Amino acid sequence: MNRKPWAEICLVILGSVLYFMANLQRVAVPGAMFDTLTHDLQTTAQAVTALGSVFMYSYALGQLVIGVLIARFGGFRVVTVGSLLFFVGSLLFPFAQTLPLLYISRLLIGLGSASFYLGMINETRRLVPKKNFGVVLSLILLVGYLGGIVANAPLVVCMHALGWRESFVIAGGVTTILTLLFIGIDRTVKHVEVDKSVHMDFELFKATFSNKKNLVLYAFACFNYGLYYVIQTVIGKKFLEDFCGMHVMTSATVLSIMGLMYAIAGSIIAFISKASLNRRTVFLKLSSLNTLLVFGFVLICVCFNIKSPVIAFGFCTIAFGASLSPLLVPLLHDYNGQKVANTAVSVMTCGFYIVVAVLGSVVGVCLDYFSHLRPEESYVAHNSAYISIFAILFVLAVISFISVFKIEESKKTLRLIEHVNYIREHENDNDECEHWHDEYEHDLYTNV
Repeated sequence: MNRKPWAEICLVILGSVLYFMANLQRVAVPGAMFDTLTHDLQTTAQAVTALGSVFMYSYALGQLVIGVLIARFGGFRVVTVGSLLFFVGSLLFPFAQTLPLLYISRLLIGLGSASFYLGMINETRRLVPKKNFGVVLSLILLVGYLGGIVANAPLVVCMHALGWRESFVIAGGVTTILTLLFIGIDRTVKHVEVDKSVHMDFELFKATFSNKKNLVLYAFACFNYGLYYVIQTVIGKKFLEDFCGMHVMTSATVLSIMGLMYAIAGSIIAFISKASLNRRTVFLKLSSLNTLLVFGFVLICVCFNIKSPVIAFGFCTIAFGASLSPLLVPLLHDYNGQKVANTAVSVMTCGFYIVVAVLGSVVGVCLDYFSHLRPEESYVAHNSAYISIFAILFVLAVISFISVFKIEESKKTLRLIEHVNYIREHENDNDECEHWHDEYEHDLYTNV
C-alpha cells in the first residue's frame, strides 16, 4: 500500500482536534463544574477533586512510556490506541452514575490523552520540513490550547442550557466521530516499520535524576506550572465565586482568559527570548517572582477578607508566566545531551501533572475539613479553607522562587552572548554577529 501524504496530513489535523478535546476534558473537570458535581453527586470535595487527580496521575505516568512506545511503533499507531481509550472514557463519563465508574472514565481519558501531544509532534517532525516545523507545531499547540478556553465560559453556557451530562454526551459524540475518522484514515496509511531495538531504558532515568541541574530545574518548573494549573483546573473558578463573590459566568470568563493567556504566552516568550540572544533564565526568574507575588497577595487577601478584583488579574498573569516549555525544553536538551534529553523532558512533563494531581487532592482535603455542605446548594468554603490552601500554595511558590536562582543558563546561550559581546566590543561587525547568531540559533520548538 503506497503512502498517501494527504492522508497523513488529515491524521495530523484530526490528532490536533483530539488534543483540543483532551484539553477540554482536562481543564473542565472539576474546575468549571466543581459545585455542579458536588451538588449533583451529593459527595465530598475530596471525591470531586479526585476526578481531576485520577486524570492527572494517569496522564503523568503515561508520559513516561508514551515516548518509548512512539519510538518503537510510530506516532500514528500509538495515537490510534490512545484515541480508542479516550473515546470510551469520554462516552462513559456522562453516563456513569457512581463514583467508581466516573473514576474509571477519567482514568481512560487520561491514558488516551497522553498519546496525542507526543504522537502529533513525532509525526509532524517526520512529515514537515524542518524550516516549517516550528510554525506547524505552534498551530497544533494553539488548536489544543483552545480546548482549555472552551472548557470554561463556553462550557458553562452549554451546561446551563443543557445540563452537564448532556454537554459531555455531545463532547463524547464529537470524540467518537473524530476517533472513527482517525482509525478509518489510518488504515489507508503505510506505517513506519516497528523498531524492535527500542525499549524502556532505565539507565536513562537514572542519568536524568543523577544530574543536579535537572533536579533544580524540576523544582522550579513543576511547582511553577502546578500552581497555575491547580487554579485553572481545580479551585480557581470556585474560589472566585466563593470568596470574591463573582457571578458564575464572570468567574468562568476569567478562567477562559487564563487559558487564552497560556495559549499565546509560549510564542511571545519564545520570540522575546530569541530576540535577547536566547536568554532564558531571566524569564524564568520573572515568572517565578510574579507567581510568588500573586500567591502572596491572594494569601493576604484571604487572611484579611479583602475581596479584591485584582485577584482575577493576578491569576491571568500567572497563566502567562506558566507557558515556559519553549524555554525549559531547550535547557534540558543542553543539560543532558541528545541521548538523555527526551527522557529528561518526559520526566519534567510527568512532574507537571503529578504536582497538579497532588495539589488537587490537598485542595479537596482542605475544603472538606474546613467547610460544610448545604444540601440545597453546594460546597460553600469558609475563609479558613482558602487560608490553608493558599498558605500551602504560597510555600510552594517560595520553593520555586528559591530554586529558579540555581538554574544555569544554556552553554550555547552563554557562548552566543560572549561572542556577540566580543564582536561588538572589538569589531562592531553586525553582519558577522548576525551570521554567528544564525549558526547557533535553533528553532525553540524543534526540541519540544
